[in-house]
Amino acid sequence: MFWGVSALVLVAVLAVTAAAVYVNPPGQKTVTFYTNDVAAVQPGDDVRIAGMTVGKVKDLTLEQDQVKVRAKVDGSAFVGDQSQIEVRMLTIVGGYYVNLVSLGDKPLGEQPIARERTTMPYSLMDTLADSTKVTEEVDTRPIRESLDELQAGLDGTNVDALSAVIDAGNSLTATIDSQRGQITRILDLSDEYIESLSNYGGKLSELVAKLSILEQTLVLYGKGFAGALKGMGDISDAFLVPYAKFWVNHREDFILKVREWQDRVRRWVDNNSRIVPRLRRVRDKIERVLDAQNARPELLATDLCIPLPESPC
Repeated sequence: MFWGVSALVLVAVLAVTAAAVYVNPPGQKTVTFYTNDVAAVQPGDDVRIAGMTVGKVKDLTLEQDQVKVRAKVDGSAFVGDQSQIEVRMLTIVGGYYVNLVSLGDKPLGEQPIARERTTMPYSLMDTLADSTKVTEEVDTRPIRESLDELQAGLDGTNVDALSAVIDAGNSLTATIDSQRGQITRILDLSDEYIESLSNYGGKLSELVAKLSILEQTLVLYGKGFAGALKGMGDISDAFLVPYAKFWVNHREDFILKVREWQDRVRRWVDNNSRIVPRLRRVRDKIERVLDAQNARPELLATDLCIPLPESPC
């Protein structure tokens, strides 16, 4: 009987000790706080200070107008008498933890953290309750009348008009899509044209060179004819003075010949004055194409200056 009673006493002592250790583990202390909503808090949630886990929520107790929450935290963690509680989300898909903001110079001890210093996460009920404060001063009659007008506008033939507008939008979209295809084909043709033109760059350079030679030749011939006409005028002056009598007797025939030669020279000069600008415009256009390809000839006949009498460089 002695040994049996001793064994029972020893077991009872061990059970009480284990229960005490379980209820109040060594090295930990209890932090109590109050809140009016614990939908986001449950036993086992982490308790953190400055992002570090220092304990877990132990239990929740429902009181008359609030909920009492007890948490076990590391005994070495300082919790001030002005501390605050913030329940935060772990991730955007769910999960919460208790963030303990330690404030104050004195230890919290056995004092609980008041409900006013406890902040809970987003609450749908609080949001709905607050929204009524925003809308309670709104005059709903104009809104209702506007909705009635909108409903009346969508009755009868107006619905057909709305369908017609939608069909027109679809047709416009189809037309734009068709035009987009045509633009794509035009761009493909343009690419093919540019590629062919690029392959023809050597021939274009040769053509520009020949056009510049022709242009410069016509310019030089024009200057030469101008000098020749001036020389012929000088010769005529020197010839007519000693042969004035001959001039008087054959005046009409001479004037007729001179006018005929003047008409011929004038026609040539006019044709030359029209041809040279045209050649220059053609050459400029081809040169712009070659400039875009960096294939312009280094030297053309028009880049040179050839001196003539009465036309120095």
